[in-house]
Amino acid sequence: MVANISLWFLAAYIAVFVVFAYRAGEFQWLWGSVLLWLGFGAIGARLLPGLWGITHLSALYMPHFYIALASLFFLVPRWQKMPEKHRWQLSGGQAFLSLFALSGMLMSVVFALLLAMVWYRFPTGITPYVLPALLQMYLFEPVYWVCMQSVLMLLFYLHRVVIEKQPANCFSRRQLQLGFLLALFFQMAFVVGSLLRIRY
Repeated sequence: MVANISLWFLAAYIAVFVVFAYRAGEFQWLWGSVLLWLGFGAIGARLLPGLWGITHLSALYMPHFYIALASLFFLVPRWQKMPEKHRWQLSGGQAFLSLFALSGMLMSVVFALLLAMVWYRFPTGITPYVLPALLQMYLFEPVYWVCMQSVLMLLFYLHRVVIEKQPANCFSRRQLQLGFLLALFFQMAFVVGSLLRIRY
């Protein structure tokens, strides 16, 4: 039952991205994601035959990885500094895709940072328990990841559009810092919850 819910969330996540990217003409981002999926699936099929491949669930459970990495095609050419101090914008970026790309990248950076910190200290302390929890969240809990990203996007939108009365594709340094901390909190909360379940 849980697997079915996860698959539905994944299907909705992928469908939303494909529809918005196609309508906005973001074909580099779209095809970049597809090529990453095919590439990692092909490499995985050689390294772990029978366990990893293009059509295996293990590869399909990571669309956020492919989409976030390929979002560099969207973020890099559009990221511009605004005249105001410590403010940036995704010039010409559609509002939803701007929030989608930035929130996904923030969450991926936080995950990579946590993974690097745990890997650096491994296997001392509780890192042998933290590492599987992090990987479980990223690889096998798409529902939690999609919900985290949705909350981050919603908060960015409310802050920028509803409160500040500015376009959604504009971002301040403080907004980015708070988004980073919120993503860190979400991911640490998952890890702590996983550790508590192991212990008790």
